Amino acid sequence: MERLARLKEVLRAAKAHPLYQEKLSGVDPEGFTLEDLPSLPLTTREEWVAFLKENPRPPEGASLMHLTPSPLMGWMPEYLSPDDLRYQAEALAVHYQRLGLVGKKVLVAFSYHVFAGGWLFHEALLRAGNLVFPHGPGEASRIAEIGQVYGFDVLVTNPSFALKVGQAGGRFPLLLAGGEPFTSVPGFRERVEAALGGVALDAYGTSELGIVAGEGLEKEGLWEIPEMAVLEVLDPETLRPVPDGEKGELVVTALSRTLMPMVRFRTGDLAVAERRGGLTLLPRGVFGRTDAMVKVKGVKLYPTELGPILAGFGLDPKGFQVVVERKLEGTDKLVLRLKAERVPPGLMEAVQRATGLKVDEVELVQEIQGPLVEDHRF
Repeated sequence: MERLARLKEVLRAAKAHPLYQEKLSGVDPEGFTLEDLPSLPLTTREEWVAFLKENPRPPEGASLMHLTPSPLMGWMPEYLSPDDLRYQAEALAVHYQRLGLVGKKVLVAFSYHVFAGGWLFHEALLRAGNLVFPHGPGEASRIAEIGQVYGFDVLVTNPSFALKVGQAGGRFPLLLAGGEPFTSVPGFRERVEAALGGVALDAYGTSELGIVAGEGLEKEGLWEIPEMAVLEVLDPETLRPVPDGEKGELVVTALSRTLMPMVRFRTGDLAVAERRGGLTLLPRGVFGRTDAMVKVKGVKLYPTELGPILAGFGLDPKGFQVVVERKLEGTDKLVLRLKAERVPPGLMEAVQRATGLKVDEVELVQEIQGPLVEDHRF
């Protein structure tokens, strides 16, 4: 289905959904264009959680259900209709065919239980014309052996497990990775590719959205999958589009969801956008969260952006704390508290390149206590 036609279908479904009836009351899907999308209200996960708490039972027309852990409600359910499933499989199949995934043997090592996991890939890879083995999670050595015995071409799993498969002797010409920070972690892709002896490509998706962005073989970053979603990157304060090359919050309108419409859904994920040829490219992937943003020296600092950088230097990606103080002359002082024995060479330069901020002081500690950000200026 053509992209705009599918967007109109999603909007028609959203207008009939209790969560959106008031929000979209003045919207006419028939005369809608892609350029009109930024005029629509944003939707948050908190809004969906509130609705699902009041309406916990599966809606009429649901044919597949997943659960995702949620700190707000324990488990957050996601429901798909038969049309959603058909559309998702066909749309993603087109994406995989563009990658040359036709006639391949694919082993999926994501879970097929409770979480969306393997289901997000399975049907699309089948429709693209591949043999698919729904292995699910298991021992890395077993997957390495199966891959060799049956000559699998493609491994689908999260990158940290793929690394274990490679270390266990597994060799796959192609890895389709997702589920955790990957290309945003310096050096991670190179380690995984060396272990597997092939090419590793990143993807971004969530249970409620589906897979909405993926890399091409050029490895330029995560491209918006035009059949699956419309991506925007907004300033989390002004909620306006950020200029190309600036950081902001990833906002997604999913084209594969009509039973649980996701219209301008605020993911809370941090990304940099570039617009090319009518599509959105995320050249650095998704590399943090916008929730704990703090302004230091007049610059917006997203502390979770530091996690992938630390991981690239062999440090605990959660073993840090940002402390902001006021110098005697009144200017801001940025302190990075690290759970580490030493500061790896090049780390501070990498932090400055990524954030635009120079760290004034590093404190090495045995344990990190307290919140992610301590702001002592006020």
